[in-house]
Amino acid sequence: MTRLGAALVVLLAVVGAGRADEATPPAPRSALEVAEPTWDAGKVVRGTSLSHAFLLKNVGTAELAIDAKPG
Repeated sequence: MTRLGAALVVLLAVVGAGRADEATPPAPRSALEVAEPTWDAGKVVRGTSLSHAFLLKNVGTAELAIDAKPG
């Protein structure tokens, strides 16, 4: 009977710990969504300047910081 009681206590502790984790909401995080992740410029003659704008959207729940350096 003592082993059964100890096993029951351990089982309840494990189940209770799992439920405590479920009750904690996930931490806020940022997530980047890019509507068009690639762009094909096709054939480009040397010396021609090109430009293209990519639309970036933060779909997460926290502030998104982008530290982009050209070149």
